[in-house]
Amino acid sequence: MPFIEIIDCVSDEEKREVATRSMTEALCGAYEIKPEIVTCYYFCLPDYSYGHAGKHGKNAEKFRVFVKVHAFPRPQALKQKAATALTEALVAAYGAAPKDVIVYFIDRDPSDAFHGGTASA
Repeated sequence: MPFIEIIDCVSDEEKREVATRSMTEALCGAYEIKPEIVTCYYFCLPDYSYGHAGKHGKNAEKFRVFVKVHAFPRPQALKQKAATALTEALVAAYGAAPKDVIVYFIDRDPSDAFHGGTASA
């Protein structure tokens, strides 16, 4: 914990390698944690499997990169620091515009996390 879910439409492994390294460094820097506890999961959407503002596929706006950070609760200031660093990492890795990188924080109570069947709390 934490783990990061990335929804993209890129199957370029080189970009994902850069993104994984950069996001891990960004989150570790913001949260002052070790990289050994950060995991990234990628979900790739096929071309035109996206809709926004009531428009789908080719008619929709440019695809956005969505990121969900599942972690134990952190203060708002640390989340802001992490969001900025994650956005910068994904802009660099994907060549995306900052406005096309969306980051959500999903706080998890330590008592709700189990590793190997054992509660983290």
